Amino acid sequence: MSTVSKKQETSSTNTGFVRGTMLLSGASLISRALGLIYLFPFQFMVGATGIMFYTYAYNYYAIMIGLATAGIPVAVSKFVAKYNAMGEYDTSERLYRSGLKIMSITGVLSFLALFLLAPYLAHRAIPGGDVNSASYIDAVTMTIRGVSFALILIPAMSMTRGYFQGYQSMGPTAISQILEQIVRIIFLLAGVSIAIYLFDSDAAWAATIATFSAFIGAIGSVVVLVYYFRKRAPGLKALREGQTVVSPDRPLSGLYKELLTYAIPIVMVGLSTPLYQVIDQNTMNAALQSIGYTLEAAGNATAYLIADSHKIVLIPVSVATGLSLAATPLLTASFTQGDMRKVRKQISQIYQLAFFVTIPAVVGMILLSEETFRVLFPKDQAAWVYLLSYAPSALFLALYSVTAAVLQGINRQYFTIVATIAGLLTKYLLNAPLIHWVGDGTGAGYATILGYLVATGLMFFRITQTVQFPFSTVLRRTSLIMIISAIMGASVALVKWGLDTWLPDTIVGSLVILLVGAGVGIVVFAGLSIWSGLAEAVLGRKFSMKRGRGNASR
Repeated sequence: MSTVSKKQETSSTNTGFVRGTMLLSGASLISRALGLIYLFPFQFMVGATGIMFYTYAYNYYAIMIGLATAGIPVAVSKFVAKYNAMGEYDTSERLYRSGLKIMSITGVLSFLALFLLAPYLAHRAIPGGDVNSASYIDAVTMTIRGVSFALILIPAMSMTRGYFQGYQSMGPTAISQILEQIVRIIFLLAGVSIAIYLFDSDAAWAATIATFSAFIGAIGSVVVLVYYFRKRAPGLKALREGQTVVSPDRPLSGLYKELLTYAIPIVMVGLSTPLYQVIDQNTMNAALQSIGYTLEAAGNATAYLIADSHKIVLIPVSVATGLSLAATPLLTASFTQGDMRKVRKQISQIYQLAFFVTIPAVVGMILLSEETFRVLFPKDQAAWVYLLSYAPSALFLALYSVTAAVLQGINRQYFTIVATIAGLLTKYLLNAPLIHWVGDGTGAGYATILGYLVATGLMFFRITQTVQFPFSTVLRRTSLIMIISAIMGASVALVKWGLDTWLPDTIVGSLVILLVGAGVGIVVFAGLSIWSGLAEAVLGRKFSMKRGRGNASR
C-alpha cells in the first residue's frame, strides 16, 4: 500500500472515529437534556411526593439494568472491533447470536426478580412508624413493578447497540437512544396528564404510569434497532462471506470470559450513581424522621436531592465527561505502544477539559441556585438549598467518571472496583451522621461529595503509580481556571444584586436574573479564557482574540 493511500485510510478512520464519538456524545447529551426538561411539568403535576415514588423505583431499575447488561454495550463493541480487525467476522457473529439469546433470558429473569422483590425493596426505602408508611410502601411497590417490564427488552437491546458500535456504526445507537427518550417522555406526560386531570388519580398511580413509560420507550428503541439490523444485514453477510482469515475454533466459554473481563469494571462505574442514590433513599427517610421530619417531609427532601438537584448537576457533568472521554481511545493506543510521554500529555489534557467545564458550572449553579429552583420547580422553590449544597458534586462526579476512564485507558480498570467500593462505603457510613450534624437532608449531599472524593483520590494514586504522572501542568491550568471562574462569579453576583434591586420578586423576575446572570457568566468566562490563552491551551484550537503576555498555552 502506498504512503498516500495509508494516509487516506488513516484520515478516513480518524474522521469516522470523531464522527462516531460526536454522535454518541451528542445523543447522550440530548437524552440527558430531555430527561431534565420533562421533569419540570411532571413534578408540577405529581408534586415532590410523586417524584419520590418515581425516583425510588427508577434507582432500583438502574441497578438491575447494570446487573442485567453488565456493561455489555461497551464490552461487546470492544470485542467485535477486536475480532473484526483480525478478520474473524464469524467469531463476532457467533458471540452476538449466542449473547442475544442469553441477554433475552437475563432480561426475563431480571424482570421477574425486580417485580417479585418490589415489596421488600419498598420496605427498605420506607421506614415504619408513620401513619402514611403503609400507603407509601404500597405506592413504591407499584411504581417498582411498573418499571420492571422494561427489563425484558433492555439487555438484548444493549447487546445489539454494542454489536453495531463494534462495526464503528454509531448511528443506530445514537438514534435509538434519542427516540427511546422521546417516546418515553411523550407517553409519560400524556399518560400522567390523563390520569390526573381526567381520572383524578393520585400521585402513586401517576408515578406508576411514569415508570411504565420506560417499557414503551424501550419498544421504540427496539423498532429502530431492528430496522437498522435488517438494513445492514446484506452488508454484514457480505463481510462474513468475504472473510479471508480462517477463524480458529474458539469455545464460547472462552469468548464469554474475555467479554466479562471488559465488562466488569465498566458496569461498576455505571452502577456507582444509582448505588449512591439507593443509599440515600434507604437511609435519608429514617435519619430525617429521627430529627423530627414527618415521612412526607423526609420523602420530599430525598426527592429534592436525588431527583431535582441531581438532574440539574448532570448537565455539566455530561458535557465534561463527553469531551474528556473522547480522548480515551487515543490514550489506550498510546499506552499500548509504550509512549509514556504521550500518555502523560493526554491524561493532562483529559483532566484540563473536565476542570474547564465543571468549575465555572459549579460556580454558576451555586450563585444562581435559588433562581434556578424557583423557575424550574415553582411549587418547591424553597428547596433551592439542596441545589446550593449539591452543586459541587458536579466537579467530583465528573472527576470520578473521567478518572475511571483513564484507568481503563492504561489497563488498570480493575482498581476502579476497589476505589468505587471505598467511595460507596464512605457515603454509607457518613450519610446519617452528616444529616444529623447539618440538621437537614443537605448532609446527604455532602456525604456524596466525600464518597466521590475518596474514590477519585484512590484512583488518582493508582494513576501516578502506573505512569508517574506529574500534576504540575494540570494544577497550573486549574489555578487559572479557578481565578477566571472567581472573576466570572463576581460578575454574576454583581449583576444578580443589581437586578434584584428593581425586578419584582416573582418567577418572571427570577427567570430574568437566571438568563442574564448565566449569559454574563458565559461571556466573561469565555472572553477571559480566550484572552489569557487558556481556551487555546485546553481545547487545542486557536482563537482570534489577542492574548495577554502571560498566556496559559506556555
